[in-house]
Amino acid sequence: MHGENFKFIGKTLYFPEKKTLVLGDLHLGWEESLNEQGIFVPRRQFEETVKDLSKVFEEIEAKEKKIKEIVVLGDLKHEFGEISEQEWREVKEILEVFKRKAEKVVLVKGNHDTILGPIADRKELSVVDYYINEEICFMHGNKLFPECLDEKIKMLVLGHRHPAVVLSDKYKKEKYKCFMVGEWKNKKVVILPSFFPFIEGSEVANLEDNRMFIPEKELRNFEVYVVGDEVYKFGKVKEIV
Repeated sequence: MHGENFKFIGKTLYFPEKKTLVLGDLHLGWEESLNEQGIFVPRRQFEETVKDLSKVFEEIEAKEKKIKEIVVLGDLKHEFGEISEQEWREVKEILEVFKRKAEKVVLVKGNHDTILGPIADRKELSVVDYYINEEICFMHGNKLFPECLDEKIKMLVLGHRHPAVVLSDKYKKEKYKCFMVGEWKNKKVVILPSFFPFIEGSEVANLEDNRMFIPEKELRNFEVYVVGDEVYKFGKVKEIV
């Protein structure tokens, strides 16, 4: 799907004119967190994440020489109060991938990124509460920053919500990641799905699980775009509820 100045590529958002790639909610280190709780799962998260990223890079690089900047919308790591061994290793490796692929890497702080700074410092990157590129403000989505409501800002790009939809027939139900696109306070808003490869997310129909600063009544009018082999327009949230 193509917007006025952006398009969806898999679970990412891309601005061709700015050559800016946006993704969020990777939650690296999730498996080690489960292991510590006594839940043992195969450690495939990093491998799957890199595989998904490679597909995105291939599609962009087939048409572009190089991405100018990559914006990570927060929750790059999973643990709240510490940096696990898995997080140290995998976050450093993924940041190396980003730095090879783009001239600039921006790390927006998510609610899981309370101790991301030491890893970012090792890669000479900083962690910011929000990031403004001309008329676009990038935030995680759990907190609203007044600077992003300035009249010069025409678009908000958010993560955090992990939006997903359940599609069903009489035989089965399947959950799919999705984008949400709408307007709030006279600004275009795009909410990205999580880049996390295993858990699809929270149903957009469950507005009680909103977790966003945008009111539920506003979110009901957002359009839903489902991520499959392509990205498909699916209708408004209120038509799914």
